[in-house]
Amino acid sequence: NWGMPVRTFETVYQFDPGWGKGEDFEKNNLFGVAGTLWSESINSPERIFYQAYPRSLILAEAGWSAQKNRSWKGFLKRSRPLMLDLQHRGITFSMPTEYIDLQ
Repeated sequence: NWGMPVRTFETVYQFDPGWGKGEDFEKNNLFGVAGTLWSESINSPERIFYQAYPRSLILAEAGWSAQKNRSWKGFLKRSRPLMLDLQHRGITFSMPTEYIDLQ
């Protein structure tokens, strides 16, 4: 845990790169977002994928979509096919439990 509270995928999805300052601030001051993956305790490529997905997808949506236009349930529906494709390819990832409830 290294001093950070545990974050669910849904709380990560709520990340606001504009810190709530509004669309004008975001449009004029933000050029993109970046994520980090601390690898000191990662000992395999499988673990890297497990840590990176779906967090990288969530970060991408946070960077490209206005906060007011985002929906966690909508994200789950849009990203599920990609997650199933990763699974089909044998790529290990952290499966949000919310995917289980999607039909």
